[in-house]
Amino acid sequence: MRAALTSNNPAREALATLIGYHALRSEQVRSLLLTDVRDGRLYLPHQTILLAPPARRSLTAWLDYRNVKWPGSINPHLFINIQSAVRTAQVSNVWINTTLGFSPQALREDRILDEARTTKDIRRLCDLFGLSVKGAERYLDTLELAPLTTTPAAP
Repeated sequence: MRAALTSNNPAREALATLIGYHALRSEQVRSLLLTDVRDGRLYLPHQTILLAPPARRSLTAWLDYRNVKWPGSINPHLFINIQSAVRTAQVSNVWINTTLGFSPQALREDRILDEARTTKDIRRLCDLFGLSVKGAERYLDTLELAPLTTTPAAP
């Protein structure tokens, strides 16, 4: 998964940074519009996210690539591909998975678990990732249930 964060493929890197740093859901990424990214922030329907510097850089690289590859595209979505560039439809879940090379949900969960492990703060998890209190509690419960590293008993 780390290779995606430094990929030579601008779409892969942008997807990986948005999901890896900000734990966006695949549906959120697919529905992003060009106008949702401005002033170093990502404007979602119920949340505004200050973009991490790596996410800003990768989105800038993706937008530069997008503008060169499909300069006349009428598609208002942030992410487009060869099929969607001539329409106004979102990219598919299959395209997201194929471009990343792994499940975006796995990356999202890893990011949330990492934050839960670091902060153990339900409110922070809710605010950062748009989770419900119950959802944030499930991540913290997962950490409590995780087995501790132990040494095997001597025979």
